[in-house]
Amino acid sequence: MQRQTSVFADWNAIPALLAFSDTLEADWHLPHDYVYLLRLVIEEVATNIIKYGYDDHNRDQIQLFCQYEQGTLTITIRDRGRAFDPRDAPPPDLSSVVDQRAVGGLGLFFVREYADSLDYRHDPTSGWNELVITKTMTMLDRLRSLPLFQVVPEAVLAELAPRLAECRLAAGEVLFHQGDPGNECFVILSGAVEVITFVNGAELRLEVFQAGQIIGEMSLIDHSPRSATVRAIEPSRLVGLNETVFATLISSSPALAMNMLRSIVSRVRNTNLRMIHDLERKNAELLTAYQQLQAAQAELIRLNRLEEELDIARRIQQSFLPRVLPQPSGWRIAGFSRGAQAVGGDFYDTITLPDGRIGLVVADACGKGVTAALFVALSRSLLRAASQAVDLPQRHSNDSAAVLRHAVSLTNDYICREHGEANMFITLFYGLLDPESGLMTYINAGHNPPLRIRCNGELVEELHEGSLPIGIIAAQTYDVHELQIDPGEKLVAFSDGITEAMNPAGELFGDERLQTYLQTYAHQSAADLVTGLVAAVETFAAGALQADDITLLIVERLPVNSV
Repeated sequence: MQRQTSVFADWNAIPALLAFSDTLEADWHLPHDYVYLLRLVIEEVATNIIKYGYDDHNRDQIQLFCQYEQGTLTITIRDRGRAFDPRDAPPPDLSSVVDQRAVGGLGLFFVREYADSLDYRHDPTSGWNELVITKTMTMLDRLRSLPLFQVVPEAVLAELAPRLAECRLAAGEVLFHQGDPGNECFVILSGAVEVITFVNGAELRLEVFQAGQIIGEMSLIDHSPRSATVRAIEPSRLVGLNETVFATLISSSPALAMNMLRSIVSRVRNTNLRMIHDLERKNAELLTAYQQLQAAQAELIRLNRLEEELDIARRIQQSFLPRVLPQPSGWRIAGFSRGAQAVGGDFYDTITLPDGRIGLVVADACGKGVTAALFVALSRSLLRAASQAVDLPQRHSNDSAAVLRHAVSLTNDYICREHGEANMFITLFYGLLDPESGLMTYINAGHNPPLRIRCNGELVEELHEGSLPIGIIAAQTYDVHELQIDPGEKLVAFSDGITEAMNPAGELFGDERLQTYLQTYAHQSAADLVTGLVAAVETFAAGALQADDITLLIVERLPVNSV
């Protein structure tokens, strides 16, 4: 263990250094003799440095380093004042009359006498003075410093001390395990240990013992196995007492025997009280746990029912997606949709008209979950019904624009009129494809603009973003656009769950990654491109929770030579 501090060399330094000494005494559990030496060094050596080492105009720092290892305290004090070797100071004349003695030198004399060693160095290059003082206590000194042994006759301690060996424990090291033979007890010289046991495999701390306390004496007295495990909380030093030494100490001091008896009785009483308290606490916990279990069972039943209902809703919503996508001659169509929750707010659909035109729909309802799923179901049904109504003149017409405007306007007006208070809206891309000519007529109601790419990876265009989403304003006018898809080209329609997929670092997949992927793998078939792009998004997300529904629809016109 080691600590250090640095203070400016004026008279405010002494209280600061003494406070540092108090902290070390508390944290390291220093014996009284060590504390006395440390305070003596501060009060005498540091005072001399402040008073004589520095002038008022050139004061610098005083550095104090302390190390406490294996019973040895090392104190190093450094300054850049005048060089002075305390070992050269003449000892005071203690035989002369007090009034006739020379002033000064007595404090340094005490430091030299009390320390085991004192070494001084001066570095003329840097100007640093360094005084190193060490103190090592004998076993007798350590025993004498503990209140436990202050009632034992000095002669008995002096006779036993050479026979005792110190035991050192690192933090976390076990002194003995539960069930070990109890052939000796231990006195803690410094540090702290904890008494632990295991209940149903769980560790339970029973007590903490500090410096000056004795531990393990009950097993020594009744020759029983250890009733618990003892482990060091911090670096600790202990001394073991076998049965002979223990008996000698007890017989030499009735006061020591009485103190130990009081300690044992107190620990047994505290253990009993703690066990009673633990039983009462556990009974209360069991009652609370039982009540919580009852509530949890009811909640589990409710959640199971809800999960069953959501599973049914999931299956119903999956059934809304086309089971088989139309594959007109010279074309390939592939799609994918996955909700972020049990049910989602995205969908794609294909609507085949009697004349062979194919309606291609990708939509995204605001929000997620059940509410969005209901609006998805409503919108899909309305679009299909309006597009395939038998009594509409455009059913037998080539006017794709009329079909689109009628279907989208009817869906929009119905949602605004019947569900406007829900504040829900749906972005929608709806295109009518003529497979014979490759002409696609489309309306984009606020949806992500689809991309048209060639098989060589060239991005031909990003389609129009179009009008407002449906469900916002009744009687909305929707612009109709046309697009020619040539052989070898693909149209990629998608929801924002693709571009807004997020990885653990918070980065978005984004439009640039989407376009780069499509350009790189544009030579792949529509089905392979769907599969690969979904996998690329999942790889990018790297396990992050899917935040939004993902929908993808790719329409590919095959090259002329492959038809």
